[in-house]
Amino acid sequence: LTPLIPEPPQPAEHTFTLRHIFHHGTYRHPGLHRKKDVREPDAEVWLAGEDGQEAERIPPLKAKSQPRKIERLVDRRPSTVDPLVAEARQRGYVIASDPTAWTVDDVPGPDVTDKETVLTMALIASDAYVENPTLPDWDEVGEPFNRSADFGWESDGLRGHIWGDETNSTIVIGLKGTSPAVFDGEGTTTNDKINDNLFFSCCCAQQGQWSWHQVCDCATGTYSCNNTCVKQALRDENRYYQAARELYANVTELYPDSNIWVSGHSLGGAVSSLLGLTYGLPVVTFEAVPEALAAGRLALPVPPHADPEFPQTRQYTGSYHFGHTADPIYIGTCNGATASCSFAGYALETACHTGYECTYDTVADKGWRVGIGTHKIRSVINDVIRKYDDVPECKFTPECRDCANWKMYESNSTDGTTSSSSSTTTKTRTRTATCQTP
Repeated sequence: LTPLIPEPPQPAEHTFTLRHIFHHGTYRHPGLHRKKDVREPDAEVWLAGEDGQEAERIPPLKAKSQPRKIERLVDRRPSTVDPLVAEARQRGYVIASDPTAWTVDDVPGPDVTDKETVLTMALIASDAYVENPTLPDWDEVGEPFNRSADFGWESDGLRGHIWGDETNSTIVIGLKGTSPAVFDGEGTTTNDKINDNLFFSCCCAQQGQWSWHQVCDCATGTYSCNNTCVKQALRDENRYYQAARELYANVTELYPDSNIWVSGHSLGGAVSSLLGLTYGLPVVTFEAVPEALAAGRLALPVPPHADPEFPQTRQYTGSYHFGHTADPIYIGTCNGATASCSFAGYALETACHTGYECTYDTVADKGWRVGIGTHKIRSVINDVIRKYDDVPECKFTPECRDCANWKMYESNSTDGTTSSSSSTTTKTRTRTATCQTP
């Protein structure tokens, strides 16, 4: 008998309400994991005030879904995937997998051609900035936490707002990292710089601006980097990605039969994308830090035909990155000597996203100057998404390459013994043409 081919999911409409808030510690409290349940379906949900803008009440959010092809593991349970990820991180490279372990599924995902749906996903990403004091107290999800060590826990970690539709058939996770000053005006910490500079710099924030916070010592010459050394440093430090995976595992326990989407802004957008690549989930991000380099260094699962070093060349990832040309973090230019990111100690050198980029050209259309002030989520919602009549076309950019000036090589250990070498990447995407100030 010929096996039955499942029918692709039909387009649908959803109305989402807030169900839970999770908080997972990262640096100061890595063992902390708490949850608040939103028991009243009509509970007031607020979008946080920002830069003089008043807090805004968020109504139930509407979105459309369309089938999207996603190439992903057949068995995507965290109990199966997480050991693969852990082993790859210990080894420093992707473990080859059997082609039969992978499938291309038609998955109901957000309709990224629909303005209301894109706005809803942005509001879900931004809602992760909201504190609602009327909700019940936090419940412990993980090990009992020492309450005497509680001070400041809410400003450390990853916050996840969990939204569900009318039937719980679709659940959306909105992720927010407790971002440093350069991202959202809050206090900066050395720990955030360690995480971000390992993720998003070419080589430990070395050989760049004097103000960058160096996080490892893997550069072995002028623009020559021991990539094995960088991967070993990442293995030890990447708390945000680990926290996101644990948060996702808790959501799948609550909703084992639901389709799960992920949305995030800025650092939360980058982590959302890494989560989607790991488990094969539809993802929509806003002004995400370009994360293709980090995905390659984390040795995330990839199908046998894909190049693990260049995740941006993978098709069918299900990830869509919305941003605009005046945001230096999204376009990958927040790294010059006078850039606010550099001034704060951050080495954000990456420019390549995985999946699709959906870019509003605010520089050409509105005459905006490139500046960090345009990065905030309220600005993106009110001044970009709501102001444009249509959403931008989403484009696949496999030709993009990060760190073109660097020679990356692998070694047997951090002592610099070279086992293989790769030539300097020359195929780059020049972004200055779209980012010049008019």
